[in-house]
Formats: sequence, C-alpha cells, structure tokens
Amino acid sequence: MGFFDVIIGFIALGGLGIISLAGVAFNVIRRDYNQEKERLRLQMMIEERKLEEIRQENYLLENEDMRKELEEIKASRRLSANENAQKRWLIKETK
Repeated sequence: MGFFDVIIGFIALGGLGIISLAGVAFNVIRRDYNQEKERLRLQMMIEERKLEEIRQENYLLENEDMRKELEEIKASRRLSANENAQKRWLIKETK
C-alpha cells in the first residue's frame, strides 16, 4: 500500500464523512421543520378550543337575553290585556 493509496483512502473517507454530515444536517433541518409544524398545529388547536369556549359563552348569553326579552313581551302583553279588559266597559265602576 502506497502513500497515494492512503491519501485516496482518506479522501474517500472524507467524502463519505461530508455526505454523512450533509445527511445528518438534512435530518436535523427536517426534524426542526416538523417540530415547528407540530407546535403550530398545537397552537392552532388551543386557539380553536378558546374560540369554541367563546362561542358557547356567547350562545348562553344570547339565550339568556332572549329569555329576558320573552319575559318582557309576556309581561307587556299581560299588562295590555288587563288594560283592554278595563277599557271594555264604557262606564267605570265607582264606589
């Protein structure tokens, strides 16, 4: 084995080393990208959950407002029905 064979062996090993380093670097970059994608997906799920909670709270508030409004309408109808019952008679009773 000559000197040049040793040099060529080192060059070949160096080339393999460079290729393996490039492969490792590529895998690291890909892993970081996938982790970032997972973080974004997790953040999106958290925000969707918060949005759904807000929607549910809004739904409950709207239902409460509708219930109050319905009670007011019923009360005003009862009041107007009582007034109409009183107006029905032309002569008011005085005692």
